[in-house]
Amino acid sequence: MRVLHLFANHKVTGPAELALETARALHARGVDARFYSSHVRTSKARDRWLQRLCRARGVPEAALDGVALRKHLNPLVAFFDVRRLARHLARERFDLVHCHLPGDHHLAVGALRRAGLTTPVVRTVYDDAPPSATRRNRAMLRATARVLALSRAAGAGLRERAADYGLHPDQVLDLDPPIDTARFDPGRGVAPCRAGGPGEACLGIVARMQTHRRFEVLLEAVRRARAEVPALRLVVVGRGTNQDVVAREPVKAMGLEDAVTFTGYVEGEDYVGTLAGFDAKVFLVPGSDGTCRAVREALAMGVPVITSGVGILPELVRHEETGLVLSPDPGVGELAAAMVRLAGDPALRARWGAAARADAVARFSFPRFAERVEAVYREVLGRAAASA
Repeated sequence: MRVLHLFANHKVTGPAELALETARALHARGVDARFYSSHVRTSKARDRWLQRLCRARGVPEAALDGVALRKHLNPLVAFFDVRRLARHLARERFDLVHCHLPGDHHLAVGALRRAGLTTPVVRTVYDDAPPSATRRNRAMLRATARVLALSRAAGAGLRERAADYGLHPDQVLDLDPPIDTARFDPGRGVAPCRAGGPGEACLGIVARMQTHRRFEVLLEAVRRARAEVPALRLVVVGRGTNQDVVAREPVKAMGLEDAVTFTGYVEGEDYVGTLAGFDAKVFLVPGSDGTCRAVREALAMGVPVITSGVGILPELVRHEETGLVLSPDPGVGELAAAMVRLAGDPALRARWGAAARADAVARFSFPRFAERVEAVYREVLGRAAASA
């Protein structure tokens, strides 16, 4: 089975790495999965980071020379991309094309039509809501054999409005978004990187410091919670263009310098060790990654999570089992009470942390995900063969 994976971006975002790892997991199962991402001109500020990562991780590349596959649609570039990709598809004869973003989906459907091919198309939806029913989206989805929704909310929305998209509800399948549970495993023995002194309860957050991430509520909740649990520390992992205004300056203004640690950007084993040093994690607002990879990583590391009822978050965290799911727009008091509860109860953290790890292995492992995706491929190809 030869499958072409297209990803219309060159940056290593959460969905990008998820798409790449999906191709790698399928390759490990014996599927000839080829990966191709946006081609951009190399410069000091820009390179094909995702495609370099593809090579580094041993995922076979697709030879689609000349196909730009841009994230944002440019009609002129798309016109030539369709022609070039149609020639490649006619020559390579893939059994199936797996699209991951609107840009590559639009291009693939147009190229297959131009080449006169009936190759089935599968699409993954990474957002926590269904795509808008625009004319272009409807045209793409009508030409799609199966849609894999990584959020139950998105899947439900697609099924409810299936007729608007030209789909049948049975074409939409909900799948839990995967994570590398082998890398994010507390049993690997990666040394925890803990901030603060002994006896402190470390609550961590991994997020870009942006204005919409509600740091003002988070910091005020920390200040209020420390009135009841003085040995509470917040560890902020990440960076952002607005980090001074959003977090660093408010920390000074609120007198929380001794309670908040900024680690900056952390990667590799240092990042795994940083997660291992968390007693609990706080995550209130999804960012550009609708699947909230940072939450799944923490759960896989056996770290209970305090989160809100927004987007996919209540699907990832099991309330009162692997963490706490607060209201969709939690206030300072609600968040502070959750912090006090977890920070002051080590036994509860340990119990929920063990449950989080077990749940992550059962729901989010890449081998399990790849097995289900391959089953979808075989079903789609079987139907195509029967129709032919």
